[in-house]
Amino acid sequence: MSQVFVAATIGTVALALLLGALIVLYAQILPAAPWRRVILESLACASPGMVVWAILAPLASSLLRPVMMPAIGLLAGICCYLVTLVARSAGASLQRSMVFALIWAGTVFTPIAVRTFEPFGTTTPFGLSPIDYGGALVMSVAVGAGMLAVLLVERKFLIRGARLSVSVPAGTISLVVVVLSWIAWLVGAEFAIDAAAGLIIVNSAVSACAGAVGWMVVQLIAHGVISLRSVAAGLVCGLIAVTAGAPLFTPVSAAVVGLAAGAVACVFTVRRGSPLGNQLRFLLNTHLLSGSIGVTALGILATGSGFLFTGQTGIFVEQLLSVVVTAGWSFAVSLGCWWLLSRSARAARVDLARVLAEK
Repeated sequence: MSQVFVAATIGTVALALLLGALIVLYAQILPAAPWRRVILESLACASPGMVVWAILAPLASSLLRPVMMPAIGLLAGICCYLVTLVARSAGASLQRSMVFALIWAGTVFTPIAVRTFEPFGTTTPFGLSPIDYGGALVMSVAVGAGMLAVLLVERKFLIRGARLSVSVPAGTISLVVVVLSWIAWLVGAEFAIDAAAGLIIVNSAVSACAGAVGWMVVQLIAHGVISLRSVAAGLVCGLIAVTAGAPLFTPVSAAVVGLAAGAVACVFTVRRGSPLGNQLRFLLNTHLLSGSIGVTALGILATGSGFLFTGQTGIFVEQLLSVVVTAGWSFAVSLGCWWLLSRSARAARVDLARVLAEK
């Protein structure tokens, strides 16, 4: 029991640090504003996830262990913060972003997270039972699909003004914290301290480095230039790709998955033109594409059960369908929810303008 508590504490502390580091690292996607306001609004957007999880999780499953609840609650906060980034980048109000996060946490995060972290105590829609060790389906696939839905609604209303500036030292420190805390979360996500911890650390580090290599090689070939942002993007891609199967890959397969995630995400991200466009594509592709690659790759490379070990395609199909169903559900919910919120907000602005004009 003490080992479970230690692992859960490691995971909880790691996710708290990860949230803080992501707020700094991704701040450059947001319109220019005082840092205090940006941090407070980011935490406010994360809070609905924690609240909804604390209320709904005990109702959704009686088999979730209490020791897991704080860490998964923080994971909910991180997901809600991430899924509202595109909306905030488009100039959405804090209130509208928080309402969206609240609905998304209840309808998307909670059912997927319950299925992920208590798989044997729940009924899975469509009969799917995916392998997802660290919550990649909800943290990456569902978040990325939600971002894409919001971007489709807001694509004509994106603010082209100044973005928040993050200094190189602050960005470097936050990147280091993101990498270390993400790896620590994957160690704690097992909710036990055992022999797998060493393999998780090795696989996570290898995949992150391979992701950086994949991103830099593709960008160097296509554009002839790389930068610190290239390293950061590739590291994040590698970490996202290994999240679903950190203890189930070998170091070699972790490197393959990270390399593929970094390379593919770079192909679909880096374009000539608006820096804001590249930043928004970075958010979408690093999460949606890298997460999808990592989850699906388990069907091929998972030690002892993947296609390369058994010659059976069943797990691969299961993983692929889980990605499609998760992304489709999150996209549909996010699209409908954000469209209604945006329509209501624009109608309110029109009514206010009409009232002011009559006066």
